[in-house]
Parts: sequence; structure tokens; C-alpha cells
Amino acid sequence: MTDTTTTTTAAAAGITVFPSVRAGHAMPSQAAVESWVQAAWLMLAEGRAYIEDLAGGADQPQMRQAAKLRLLEQLLDVDHRLAGRQPVDDAHCLALALEYGMHEVMDATGPQLAAVFALDEEFGGDSCRVDGIYLLWERLLDGFPGELPDRLVAEGQRDMLRTMRVWARLAREAGLDIGFLTSSIKAA
Repeated sequence: MTDTTTTTTAAAAGITVFPSVRAGHAMPSQAAVESWVQAAWLMLAEGRAYIEDLAGGADQPQMRQAAKLRLLEQLLDVDHRLAGRQPVDDAHCLALALEYGMHEVMDATGPQLAAVFALDEEFGGDSCRVDGIYLLWERLLDGFPGELPDRLVAEGQRDMLRTMRVWARLAREAGLDIGFLTSSIKAA
């Protein structure tokens, strides 16, 4: 490993994932179900797609750089939803993440996020470090309080349908209509 790769992976390893869940932070039932189902969908649909882009774009560093920025912005969106805040416009996500960090998806400052996502690289350059992102992503999947099947692989389709049924049942039991997820599903 190079020193810069070691730096990004060390930064990723030092971040606590889903700190509020670990601390017992709770929302009212309906809000919690809606927030966690939305977070799960965004990680499952959008997050996994960005990770796939990072993996598949090894020969395209500029594409990888764009994908890692979008993943960072997506994680801020998830962070806001889990905190019970309204998501912000995409144009502001990167700036907000770097200025204020994240506190629900992970306990990370802006400089920690910049280290994990290797934002010190020249944008448009001929390299793109992603090892820290992969490590952080695996930690997020492992720490997520529920299953996030990989819908991008054939065997994940069955698991995805089963997961959607679980979410629908959870929503009904909380007195919600799972239709709140419709706009997110259409956007994916």
C-alpha cells in the first residue's frame, strides 16, 4: 500500500458508523420507520450503484472522481434523513458535508471525510484513490441495522423483493403507507 492509500484507509477505519443507533437515539415510531426505510433504499439503490461505478471505472479516473463525490453527497442525504432533517439540494451537499461533517450515518468531520474520499487529489487528474471509500462502505453495510441486499446482482433480486415486503410490513405496522418511498424508487 502507498502512504496515501494507507492514509485514506486509516481515516475510514477510525470513523464510527451509525453512532446514534449505538447510543440509543430514538425518533417517534413513524418518523423512525420512514427515515430508516428511506436511508436503506438510498444506500441500497444509489450507494451501491456508486460503489459499482468506482469498481467498474478503474481505467477512468475522472469518472471515478465524479462517482466518489456523488457517493459522499448521497451519504449526506442519508445522514440528514436519519437526523429527521429535510434533505438539501444536491448543489449544497458536498459543501455541507465538508463544513459540518456527518453525525448519523457516521461520526465524521469534514476533514475526515476529505481524507477518506481522497479529496486532495487533483480533479481531472490521472488517478483516483478509492480504498478508503471501499473500507468505509463495507463498515456501513456491516453496521446497518437491517439487510441491504445487492440488487445489482442476479441473486440479489429475490432478496430485494423480500426486503421490500419487510419494509412494507414495517410501514403498515407503524401506520404508514409505503408509498412515501415511491419518489425515491422512481428516481433510481
